[in-house]
Amino acid sequence: MAKERLIAIFIGLIMIMSVAGFALMSAMNQGVDNSNKEFNIPAVMTRELTAEETVYVLNYEGRAIMEYFYQENCTDCSEKMASLESFANRMAEFLVLQEVVGNETSLQILGSQGRIVDMSNMTLSEGNLMDTFCDVAIAQPQECLMRE
Repeated sequence: MAKERLIAIFIGLIMIMSVAGFALMSAMNQGVDNSNKEFNIPAVMTRELTAEETVYVLNYEGRAIMEYFYQENCTDCSEKMASLESFANRMAEFLVLQEVVGNETSLQILGSQGRIVDMSNMTLSEGNLMDTFCDVAIAQPQECLMRE
């Protein structure tokens, strides 16, 4: 009888401790949730986005990311950058342009479902930018919906 009582008390203590442990862990983890972290990402970034910012822009904001990497001594990059910045500012709700000095010159766009389109060899025109953007954009502006 004493043995059975000890086992019952032991099981009761384990149940009470597990409830207390669960409550304590829930209380401690409540303020640690980083998935709701908000970033203020403008339409034109002059630095490389972090992985966390990239995920936020693509998944939570639904915007596409255009990455333009250029060499520091690039002579025709300022004209290209002006054109890209103008496009990004017009599409600010749907696109983030990331301009970064790098080892080589490249232009690509990241869109829905991790789709990446290399635009490095493309003739840079308003029509080509819009076509490529509309092809990969997650959220699309009215201009994309009116295109054929």
